[in-house]
Amino acid sequence: MKKNDLEFYDLSANEWWDNNSKIYALYYLNQPRFKFFDRYIPNWQGLKVLDVGCGGGFSCEFMAKKGTITYGIDSSAKCIEAAQRHSCENSLDINYKVGVAESLPYQNNTFDVVVCVDVLEHVSNYRQVVSEIYRVLKPGGIFFYDTINRNFQSRFVMIWLMENLLRLIPLGVHDWNNFIQPEELKELMFSLDFVEIEMKGFDLFGEIGSVLGDLNMFRKNLKLDRSLQVFIRKLVQVWKANVINYQIYQKTGSFQVSLNEDMSIMYIGKARKIE
Repeated sequence: MKKNDLEFYDLSANEWWDNNSKIYALYYLNQPRFKFFDRYIPNWQGLKVLDVGCGGGFSCEFMAKKGTITYGIDSSAKCIEAAQRHSCENSLDINYKVGVAESLPYQNNTFDVVVCVDVLEHVSNYRQVVSEIYRVLKPGGIFFYDTINRNFQSRFVMIWLMENLLRLIPLGVHDWNNFIQPEELKELMFSLDFVEIEMKGFDLFGEIGSVLGDLNMFRKNLKLDRSLQVFIRKLVQVWKANVINYQIYQKTGSFQVSLNEDMSIMYIGKARKIE
C-alpha cells in the first residue's frame, strides 16, 4: 500500500467546502488551533500572512475574516481552484498560488506570520520547508505550526486506529516514518535562529497518549505484573472516553481538543524569527 498518498486531497478538492464530506472535518480544527495562535497575536488586522499547504482554504479564510492580507500556497492545483472559487463566492480577497513548500515563490522577509498546519508530516523534506518559512518571514515574524510526533503512540492512534480500524482517515494518507519528534523540530528551528520556541500538546485523544506510552514501556520490559493490569484497565477507560468523543464529533462536527503538556501524539507550536 502506498504511504503518504496525497491523492486524497486532489480527489476531495471539489468536496472541500461540503460540510458532509470527510475532508470537512479539518475545518473544525481552526477554532482550537487559533485559540493557541491568538495567545501570541491578539489582533491580526493588517498582518501579511501565508498559509503553507493551504489545501482548499480553511485557515486562509479564517485569517482573512480576522482582517489579514492573506496568501495561500499548495501543491494541489485542484485544491487551489476550490479555494479560489470559495473565496470569490464569499467576497474574500485571498492570494492563492500553486507551488511546493520546499521552494516558496516569495521574496525574503515578506510575511509577518507563516502558518503551516497538518503539513510538515506530508512534505518530502520538512527541514527545507522550515528553512524556507524562516527565509520568507520578516525579522521578528512568527511561525505557527502543528504536526504529529513519531513514536509508538502515534503509530497506534494515527495509523492503526484512525486509518486501519475506524477509517476516519483514508488508508495510506500518512507515513509514520515522516512524523516528526518535537525534539527534532526544535533542534532544527534553533539551528535556523528561530527564538521563543514554544510547543504544546494538541490533544484530540484525551489521556490515551500517556497511557499507551506506559503500556509500551511494559511491553518493552516484558513486565506482565499487576501494574500492567492496572494500565490495561486504564486503557479501556480511555478508549471508552475516546469513543464518546468520536460520537460527539459525529453528531456536532466539533472536536474535543485540549492544549496541554502531552505531545505524545499531536503537538502545536510557535517560533519567532530573530530580529
